[in-house]
Amino acid sequence: MNESLARKIKNISASPGVYIMKNINGDVIYVGKAKNLKKRVSQYFSGKNAGIKTEHLVSKICDIETIISGNELEAFLLENTLIKQYKPKYNISLKDDKSYPYIKIADTKTGFPYVVKTRNFKKGDGEYFGPYSSAFAVNETINTVNRIFKMRTCTDNKFNFYAAKKKPCLYYQINRCSAPCCGYADAETYKKSIEGIRLLLSGKNSRLLKTMKRSMDAHVKELNFEAAIKLRDKINAITTINEKQAVVLEEEKDIDVIGFYQQDDKLDVVVLIIRGGRVTGTKDFFFKNIYLNDSGMLSDFLNRYYAKNLEANANIPDEIFIPVKIEDEDKKSLAEYIKRFSGKKVKILDVKSAVRNKNKYETVAAMALRNAKKNFFEKAAGNRGSGGEENIKETNLSNKQNNTISVKRLNALKDILRLNKIPEIIECFDISNISGTYAVASKAVFKNGEKDASLYRRYRIKSKNTPDDYAMMYEALSRRFGNAVSGKDPLPDIIMVDGGKGQLNVLVKAAKDFTDNGSIKAENMPALIAIAKSKDARGNKKNHETDKIYLPNRKNEVNFGKNKEEIFLLMRLRDEAHRFAVSYFSKIKVKSLITSELLKIDGVGKITYGNLIKKLESVENIKKAPIDELAAIKGVNKNTAKNIYDYFHG
Repeated sequence: MNESLARKIKNISASPGVYIMKNINGDVIYVGKAKNLKKRVSQYFSGKNAGIKTEHLVSKICDIETIISGNELEAFLLENTLIKQYKPKYNISLKDDKSYPYIKIADTKTGFPYVVKTRNFKKGDGEYFGPYSSAFAVNETINTVNRIFKMRTCTDNKFNFYAAKKKPCLYYQINRCSAPCCGYADAETYKKSIEGIRLLLSGKNSRLLKTMKRSMDAHVKELNFEAAIKLRDKINAITTINEKQAVVLEEEKDIDVIGFYQQDDKLDVVVLIIRGGRVTGTKDFFFKNIYLNDSGMLSDFLNRYYAKNLEANANIPDEIFIPVKIEDEDKKSLAEYIKRFSGKKVKILDVKSAVRNKNKYETVAAMALRNAKKNFFEKAAGNRGSGGEENIKETNLSNKQNNTISVKRLNALKDILRLNKIPEIIECFDISNISGTYAVASKAVFKNGEKDASLYRRYRIKSKNTPDDYAMMYEALSRRFGNAVSGKDPLPDIIMVDGGKGQLNVLVKAAKDFTDNGSIKAENMPALIAIAKSKDARGNKKNHETDKIYLPNRKNEVNFGKNKEEIFLLMRLRDEAHRFAVSYFSKIKVKSLITSELLKIDGVGKITYGNLIKKLESVENIKKAPIDELAAIKGVNKNTAKNIYDYFHG
């Protein structure tokens, strides 16, 4: 620490405020707030329990500025403003907010709000719900809400156009809209529908159902059976939604559960969103170059996340559960900030403060952690460069320990299979089809004992459409060897097929064809093996039995003896190949079935189908398109548009 910096730290005030850390070039690298500036800043340089990450940040600090504020809340507001202004390297940045869709009840000048999907916050133009983990979930929710409550879906221009005509659009005619534009739905009734949607999107389904049931009973007493039937249908639809949502808490509380997983300088944070005791969505953030300790990182994240949500008037929970303890003053300032801008008193609980309700939080905390861990490895793998960046593995052991274990297992596998070298790369092939239709093959790969998804391959079988797994496997393997010859896909150390001796013979034949014609030298051909489930005399899978491994020119299976971990490694690879094949098979099957079903819709022929695909690009977009958009496509009249819409939404 230079003398100038030491003097500044010595003279820092003990008042609440904001501290600004700068590097040697004068760039702002971190902004923080504190109830006691002198105490908080001094902690960075005390060396006590600092940790490697804090030491890294401190090593970059060459100057510190402080701004005194009247209280902690003012410090919170100032910190938020300065972070937006300077975008410091070591503060958490929520730039990936834009990738998550929200549902908005949009305010309009017509006095009749409508429900819409959005990815951008704009303060004061409506009420936001979410975030949701997929755009598909948002579209489905909006379609369901509009179908139940018969809300307007048009723009203000269209609303005013039909209001001037005093004639409702097609959506009213097909019972999808209550036509407030023409006065068919009065403002008070529409307002009650909006309140119902607000409760539904907030997870307050039970409260909504009780209100609707009371209204239905009142209509029955008044002999207004038509209104009662409409309410009954709405109640049934909402009950169905209730059944599809996962209940994780008995009490109907709104809780955000934070989970995070970190390795080295990379971090994934998940917000598990629970509304009314049910999981309604998750939000995920992946960060690189994190140089704060867990407490500092989490505090920084919470400040940015809830400041962003409050700016957009988004839904705020009753409780926020965090996996590690943060400074009490940070917890207090965040709670005060939330209360000031939402009017809501929020409890911020950690593992220690929630000890009385330990069981309530254990399940949801574990769920948030699992999601963060899964997302971390998916995104960390996607962010790996080809220039020798670290190879991230999902393990609680150090990389050195993990590598040692992997080497031992692969060494043992080398000896058991009598190979010439350690099998660093192992491939497994599997086939998936139904009576020859939608046939696919998959290749899953383990590299140094761990799966490497970047080497996975999928093959759409072209030569067979009848049940012949051997011919399908031969085609896939031939294409695989062909890719090796062309240099597209280098050969591994072992190729394994799922299917026992029969598929092993296919593998041997495919390999022999390429060695016989000189495309691949025999000495360069990988070791060839097959795996098969252990079965009894009736052909049923034996429980608690390991699978069998077969080698060419050998009658009996390989004896692994006590080396269970090595056979388990191959079984895991087989399971991964099977999972990958089935997922591809399902995708093709669903796509094919939907396509064929489109052609069964009244008014949709091949030419019309072609026009729909040309304009909307995919079947998924066709499913989501409103009637007026469908009717605007060449060859699609209003009746056909209605048929298509009803087919997917009826």
